[in-house]
Amino acid sequence: MTAPYANASDFHTCETCHDDHGAVELAGVRFFEVVELIGDVPDPSFVRVNEVLPDQENLGTHITLFDFLKQNGVEDFESVTFTTNDGGLTTIESQYLDETAMLVPYLDGVRFVTESVHSSTCLKGINRIIVVGMERPLKIDGETTSIGRLLIGNTVRLTIEGSDVMLEDDIGRISHAFVANWAEGARLQPLLKRPEPNGVLITDAQGDTVELSDEEIENAVIAIVRDEITLILPERGRSAWPTQIVEIESN
Repeated sequence: MTAPYANASDFHTCETCHDDHGAVELAGVRFFEVVELIGDVPDPSFVRVNEVLPDQENLGTHITLFDFLKQNGVEDFESVTFTTNDGGLTTIESQYLDETAMLVPYLDGVRFVTESVHSSTCLKGINRIIVVGMERPLKIDGETTSIGRLLIGNTVRLTIEGSDVMLEDDIGRISHAFVANWAEGARLQPLLKRPEPNGVLITDAQGDTVELSDEEIENAVIAIVRDEITLILPERGRSAWPTQIVEIESN
């Protein structure tokens, strides 16, 4: 592929983005401020702040936490966890939340406020909301749990689907870079009752099963990938990852 701009100074200036690429200039609209809604929710996704709070300039603008969750398909839940841009975290059980629990505008996007629990829970710059539901649709060695519960426990972040990308300029020089996605989830092996299993039997929502050896699950991680509970096998391609998992049994 031949680069249209040989000089770095000529690449991705304001003019190239707005004119060459046809981008829209809308000053003051914060398109990229999003909150990740994940866990035991029907549609794990990134929600734009301007969709959550469309009238951010008006005094008193807010949405109750219950209304926000209901808009995203969550009627009943056990707890909700907020994380922030600067590493803050708070988890609150639903029994301690009421109509004073609200999401309000903040410089970095969204702030959580409430009068029903201690003020230290009122976090600013929220970037993630993890919901733990009432149901436990996932079974691991006889213990029932859910992806929401796993995500508020010990998790790891790993890169997936990485690849080397190249760009050739008009005098034949080639640059290289590495691109990938990342996923966060719970390591499988610590969740199993057998510390060193021979392998596992995995059942999906359709009742289909697949067996994996101890070597195949050595670095396996349970996470949400494309809205499905997935067992990530870092050493294998995505097509080999079990999805829509409902049960894992070690042997």
